[in-house]
Amino acid sequence: MITVSNLEVQYGKRVLFKDINLKFTPGNCYGVIGANGAGKSTTFRMLCGLSRPTEGECFVAGMTLLTAGGAARAKLGYMAQKFSLYGELTVQQNMRLMADLYGLERGRVKPRIEQLVEALDLETFRDVRAFNLPLGQKQRLAIACAIFSGRRILILDEPTSGLDGQNMRLIAERLKSEARNGRTILVITHDRELIESCCDNVVEVEKRSS
Repeated sequence: MITVSNLEVQYGKRVLFKDINLKFTPGNCYGVIGANGAGKSTTFRMLCGLSRPTEGECFVAGMTLLTAGGAARAKLGYMAQKFSLYGELTVQQNMRLMADLYGLERGRVKPRIEQLVEALDLETFRDVRAFNLPLGQKQRLAIACAIFSGRRILILDEPTSGLDGQNMRLIAERLKSEARNGRTILVITHDRELIESCCDNVVEVEKRSS
């Protein structure tokens, strides 16, 4: 579970947002939506413990990101808008590496790879190096790697940016499936079609004038 309490962010004299109180619970897919400049990426960074709010706190599994940063972040899996893949490695090798890094049991690695390759329509790309993938397949692979973290909370920043409707729907279906399996999914985006396709609850971040 993630809880946001009395959150405020201010840059100089500009108040980006204030008095934000939210609760995100397991088994649900949440959407955080807003226009460019409204503070979506700032929200992402704070929920991941990568930046500090001006006021208020973010709690992950009862731990505050301000004082238990490392332990709290260990509960999170996330995909940033500028995601990182190992370009020299193939799709399959990227997934195996994530499984090793996050300590997935050996007996579960191959079945999990097969499941995600099929669900995200990566079968014909499994032996292609990541730097040679088209954008849609790179996005899908990045989401698969986030899923491989095994973390019960996944936070994704603009996971369908620049993608067509078919790619968006594939990703939406996978995120819904992960939520049904008991994960807490947060999707931070400007894509209303994605929000409508996979999110049970929506938070709208409005751009403030001052």
